[in-house]
Amino acid sequence: MKQTVVAERYAEALFGLAQESRQEARYGGILDDIDAMTQDYPDFMRILQHPVIKREDKKNMLAQLFQERIPQELLNFLKFLVDKKRENYLREIIAEYRRLLNAHNKTVLTEIVTAEPMQKKTQDILQQQLEGYLGQQVVMHCETDPSLLGGVTIKIGDRLIDGSLRTRLNEMAQTLVSKS
Repeated sequence: MKQTVVAERYAEALFGLAQESRQEARYGGILDDIDAMTQDYPDFMRILQHPVIKREDKKNMLAQLFQERIPQELLNFLKFLVDKKRENYLREIIAEYRRLLNAHNKTVLTEIVTAEPMQKKTQDILQQQLEGYLGQQVVMHCETDPSLLGGVTIKIGDRLIDGSLRTRLNEMAQTLVSKS
């Protein structure tokens, strides 16, 4: 719980900083790139989070990596995280910043899973229906999972709409077992 509260506070401060310079989307893109870097190069996060490595060395590493590539305010924010020993919250802060940016832009991220890839026309229809239902712009991340057998599952935040054939068959099996 503490980790979430800390990440929220730092993300809100960074988002406020980005709003002052009207660079919310730019900061979001840069943060997404940094998040991808933490996944592609796990040694980066190990170094950043290592308790024995001096703060100055960590800040020098950040400066070498990002100087001239990102806004100075954002680099200063990353260094500030090191000064406050909050670098281990970086990924959570980025995720919270992304949530704030999506809320600001009235955008909802959804995860769509189908047994087979959806055609573009079907995706467009589903997106229109979701946008009408939610009253917000919808960004869909589509995946396939053959184990669903058919149908679709839609995850919107913490809500899950499960219209998969696998789930319906399991429900039917449970009903049959309970009746016998």
